Amino acid sequence: MPCLRSARWAAAFLLFAMTAGAQAIRFSVRPQPGRHQYAVAMRVTGPTPELTDFTMPEWMPGYYGMMHYARYVTGFSAHDGAGRALPFEHTTESTWRVVTAHAAAVDVTYSVTASRTFVASNSLEADRGFIAPPGLFLYIDGRLQEPATVAMQPPAGWTTVATGLDAVRGEPDTFRAPDFDTLYDSPWLIGKQETVSFTVHGVPHRIVLQDIPPAVDRAKMAADLQRIVATATTMMGTVPYHQYVFLMMGRGNGGIEHLNSSANSFNGQGLLTPTGYQSWLSYIAHEYFHNFNVKRIRPLALGPFDYQNENLTDMLWVAEGLTVYYEDLLVERAGLMTPEEYRGRLQAALNKFENAPGHRYQSATESSLQAWNTGSGEGADRNTSISYYDNGGLLGAMLDLAIREHSHNRSSLDSAMRGLYQTYAVKDGRGYTDAEFQIACERAAGAPLDDVFTYASSSVEPDYAKYFAYAGLQLGVEDLPAPGAYLGINTQMAPDAAPARPTAGAAAASGRGRGRGRGAAPPPPPLIIRGIDAGSPASAAGLQVGDVLTTLDGSPITEVALNRVLALGKSGDTVAFGFRRGAAAEQTAPVTLAAGRKVQYTLAPAAHPTPEQAAILRSWMSGHAN
Repeated sequence: MPCLRSARWAAAFLLFAMTAGAQAIRFSVRPQPGRHQYAVAMRVTGPTPELTDFTMPEWMPGYYGMMHYARYVTGFSAHDGAGRALPFEHTTESTWRVVTAHAAAVDVTYSVTASRTFVASNSLEADRGFIAPPGLFLYIDGRLQEPATVAMQPPAGWTTVATGLDAVRGEPDTFRAPDFDTLYDSPWLIGKQETVSFTVHGVPHRIVLQDIPPAVDRAKMAADLQRIVATATTMMGTVPYHQYVFLMMGRGNGGIEHLNSSANSFNGQGLLTPTGYQSWLSYIAHEYFHNFNVKRIRPLALGPFDYQNENLTDMLWVAEGLTVYYEDLLVERAGLMTPEEYRGRLQAALNKFENAPGHRYQSATESSLQAWNTGSGEGADRNTSISYYDNGGLLGAMLDLAIREHSHNRSSLDSAMRGLYQTYAVKDGRGYTDAEFQIACERAAGAPLDDVFTYASSSVEPDYAKYFAYAGLQLGVEDLPAPGAYLGINTQMAPDAAPARPTAGAAAASGRGRGRGRGAAPPPPPLIIRGIDAGSPASAAGLQVGDVLTTLDGSPITEVALNRVLALGKSGDTVAFGFRRGAAAEQTAPVTLAAGRKVQYTLAPAAHPTPEQAAILRSWMSGHAN
């Protein structure tokens, strides 16, 4: 006797095949929680060529790392509209080539294992399912611009099917994407979730909640997110979507932004404390503001997407870092954080970045370009590399204050972001180049901003005091003892040694990709001194900015080796640096290390700010022109 559930699945598949009508590509998805698998049926209608490649994306926009989704696919099969099996071969890791032989309809079925709880992965548990669409839906090469329809078949008792896609009228739990870029940009959360809603400027916003402690005030969550959305959309002058969905999962960690939704996982218990709740608001504000910065205002490389290869850009410090800058600022402007609390978070961010060893070696642009080696940069070695999130947030503050100062407080980074949105997202329908981003900021400032962009592309120590003084904030700096030894230099890898593109399987050591060439490994690249602290051991030994460091105690120098010396050394230890200066022959400089130290920064209002400084501070914190 046939299984009743299997019979229902077959009937549902037949129904969706018969009713596909004019739909060119249609999917049916049946979650199987007991197996941690999604069963997927794909029907393609219309004339087909002799051979058709069905391909799974390698990565998910918003997470800059190769996911290799095809490895989770099992049971692939293909049939024509009459049910005859079609031959196929698995030609690459992510592609199945089917002999479609000009069939008028092709049915492809497969299963996807979904056992990893992560916002860039598919997961399926007894009480919920999360779908990362690039890991579930195959595409046909050359047909990414065609619409697709998805019919979801949730298990019995599951009441919620949440996604940013538009529902198909008259078909329960069925949704339509105008193209595959939209399909891949619309995650799903299904199960028995709660839903609360609010509107901003008449546009509906849904918050879909999973694993949130009962003691958390749902009405307050909705009201607070409503204020953040209203603040952001008022700043940008538009609500650029007709609906928005917050997918809130109180288990796990990590968030990914999408065009009109966001997938957010976190520890739901953290919402029970005032500090944890406020941090959560900033976290959600970050993912929400991405619907402007990165989804619409974006580097040229980030769309149209190549779903099989890395989409490299050295502007993630803008796409991600400036969003970090705005995450706390939006919460403060929404009245959910005091100016003093905001200043404390900015001060903490400054101390975190400046006391991490990696800031001596890597720039924001380098970190952006190398993100793919370590999965959005999160797996990078912080001893020898930086986070473009952390550095970009500070650069965002400096850019904003510089624009306000040079424009006599008539403009701001907000103005530049609005200009970028209107010019490139709305008018031109494309991303911006590196140069165009700088031009937009300088147009808002009415002056060159080369100094800030130099900080972004090098490890030169920024003059933080100058920028915060524009808003009447006084930067306090205190040297404190710390373990290890102190040298007093910032370096970068020699530019001509930096790889233009990370290669698949490249090593992530030192946060930089190095291909797997045959034979002996090449020598490590030299390090260029980009900054020297006045009165430091390096300065006393005669080293200068621009010197090229080649050896450390007779061995080729590396960031890892240098950090090891500083971590394990102590005051009075002597190390020898081999270096080149210009065209001169290589020299050696013995350096006597000093006691380790860390820098403690504080930000406090100046006792007697000028009227201009006070005006900049007011408009910066309020988001309103003075």
